[in-house]
Amino acid sequence: MRANKTPRFNRKSIAAAASLLVAMTAYQSVIAAEAEEAPQTLDKVIVTAQKREQAAIDVPASVTAISATRLSSGGLSKLEDYVSQVPGMSITSNGGSMQVTLRGISTGLSQSAPTTAVYIDEAPIGSVNAYTVGAGLVPDIDPADLSRIEVLKGPQGTLFGAGAMGGLLRYVTTNPDFERASGSLTLGTDSIANGGTGSLVRATANLPFGDHKMAIKFSAFNRHEPGYIDNVAGKKDFNTMNSEGGRLAFAWQITPEWRLNAMTLKQTLEDGGQNTVDVNGTTLTPVYGDWKAKDVVQANSRRNLELSNIALHGAVGGFNIVSSTTVQTVEAKAAGDGTLAYGTLLALLAGQPGLNVQLNQQTHTHRLVQELRAQSTALGGKLDYEVGVYYTHEDNSNRIPGFDTFNSTTGAAQPVVVPGTTIPFPDGLAKARIDTTYKETSIFANATYALTEKVDLQAGLRFGSDRQHYDQLYTGLLFTPAVALVQDSKHDTATYLLTARYKASDSDSVYGRVATGYRPGGPSAATPITGAPPVVGPDSLTSVEAGWKTVFSGGKASFEAAVFHTDWKDIQIQTSKAGSQFFVNGGTAVSQGAEATLAIYPIVGLSVRATASYTDAKLTQDTTKVLVGTSPLGKNGDRLPFIPKISLSLASDYRWATTGGWTASVGGSINHTGDRVSDYSGKPNVSLPSYTSANLNAGLDNATWRFSAYIKNANNSKGVIYLLDRGLQPFTPGAPFQAGMTQPRTIGADLTYRF
Repeated sequence: MRANKTPRFNRKSIAAAASLLVAMTAYQSVIAAEAEEAPQTLDKVIVTAQKREQAAIDVPASVTAISATRLSSGGLSKLEDYVSQVPGMSITSNGGSMQVTLRGISTGLSQSAPTTAVYIDEAPIGSVNAYTVGAGLVPDIDPADLSRIEVLKGPQGTLFGAGAMGGLLRYVTTNPDFERASGSLTLGTDSIANGGTGSLVRATANLPFGDHKMAIKFSAFNRHEPGYIDNVAGKKDFNTMNSEGGRLAFAWQITPEWRLNAMTLKQTLEDGGQNTVDVNGTTLTPVYGDWKAKDVVQANSRRNLELSNIALHGAVGGFNIVSSTTVQTVEAKAAGDGTLAYGTLLALLAGQPGLNVQLNQQTHTHRLVQELRAQSTALGGKLDYEVGVYYTHEDNSNRIPGFDTFNSTTGAAQPVVVPGTTIPFPDGLAKARIDTTYKETSIFANATYALTEKVDLQAGLRFGSDRQHYDQLYTGLLFTPAVALVQDSKHDTATYLLTARYKASDSDSVYGRVATGYRPGGPSAATPITGAPPVVGPDSLTSVEAGWKTVFSGGKASFEAAVFHTDWKDIQIQTSKAGSQFFVNGGTAVSQGAEATLAIYPIVGLSVRATASYTDAKLTQDTTKVLVGTSPLGKNGDRLPFIPKISLSLASDYRWATTGGWTASVGGSINHTGDRVSDYSGKPNVSLPSYTSANLNAGLDNATWRFSAYIKNANNSKGVIYLLDRGLQPFTPGAPFQAGMTQPRTIGADLTYRF
């Protein structure tokens, strides 16, 4: 069965799920007062997208807030599960790495540095450096200890600095409670179609002390996700995933004006193989059958995040002060099967055919971030302003400790030899190290002035200066002679923000916004023999946006919509020449589109939410500095990789009181991701078909117990979210592609005890 055709079973499942959602919307019932819940419309949802608490309707930008409780009850524990419910957000993932893209700002799998900023509360996550694979190591936080997830779209350079080009993904955790000791324990299990059985354990505990002025909160989880892809050369269901972590948070209300929040968090993600299927690079037809791949060397990876943050909030002389200090360590280790590509290259260079090759890579980032900001008002409360200073210092390393080579017949280790001899080649096929440092100091200011009771204007500025150092050494057969390089760079960058908002009433506002964002650039890693510049400049973008937010029907419905146009220039693109892979500034692009969200609460306990987005992201200039042969890698008009033009979702939840203090709930969603392209036209360009998935959930809870059951991807849709050529072109024209697939139908249940 071809992957780009929808089976009849899928169509029936989608129709059934849609019928259920419609039925829930039409369903009427007498609901007890204790089950009443206030509709979470735009004027009631509180977000911290602009580094302060605001109602979503008052934020002059497009922001989506997702309830962590809703995610947990539906078994939606990963970004992949709910990405299509966030207008303008898309991901690419192979199980071992993941990129998050907002509003089409991406150059694909070889992207230099992230274009989406990621925060946990006040703590920035990851690296803005181009040489630690930071663009593909986005954390996927378990919702157990989260309050909500916020997605702020459009460039956020003035507030969040480098990397916040497409927007911001922010995980907001739950705070310790000063009033009540409490805790919970969750046990869960799930089963994946074509795969095995998984398990989940979550625990939380909250303890107030110090006369209710201090509290600590502890949470921990362990999640085992079974595999569902068979390795025809080895293990069945090999792509298992194990994640575990814990968080300890401390809160101290020092005085009525001063509060200290501190937390330390650790999460580890380990997979036994990628979620990829081997497919034909043209038709996307599975080469070895559905849910099958061939790895003669087993791929695996491990990621570890350790994070500590201390945030001090207070007031001095009319100024609200926030000091945030973050220390972060991110480590990643990955092994992959390089036999088709590097084994072919080894046969060509050294005359050693028949060797299997294991790729190895290790990255490490240690980062310190300090931010201090002060907020106040003036002019009789008409002017609200904030000033701050930001400093970050990160030390990064990227290592290839060596590529392991094995005899394909016996499986015994077999060293790479000097061509024409039996003498082992020093450092084998390849050995590499890249050590980098990144330091940045920024100052920023934002101000909002109420021109009238209904009109306010906002302006923001940020000036940043970064210094980078790059030290590289490549050795081994692939790098003969050895490639050694030391580079330094310095850049000064400014970003700005201008908005105007007209608030016709407390429940209706329109806004216009112009904002800029950037990535810092740095040493290019190009050796002198390439003739390329030793430094790649920052890339930057300017976005114009207009939006409308409204609450109507007596607070039972809300609607928000935005249109945007983004010009991206000096795009950082990876290329290669004379044995070096490096970055250059490769041209211009545009991303434009529209987003909309409608939320309806027709009766108490029932919510219906629909989202839609359209994104047209494409190059507006040939990448003349990045060539494939003599042709540009990307041509004017090429779509940017892995960006769906259309994304749609429809979700509904219904809660009602039963008897004996119990409340029941049902819910579901239908999510559609439109067609995409895999890469620029200068490389094998493959059209990725659209896909639609449906989720269902039900629950029963009281003050002490909660039981929930769910079905994810109920129609067993096969969506392609990653695609990469496994071979070495043009020497392996028949090599399969790796296609990262959405997780098959998953049925699960959780039981939670609360005390």
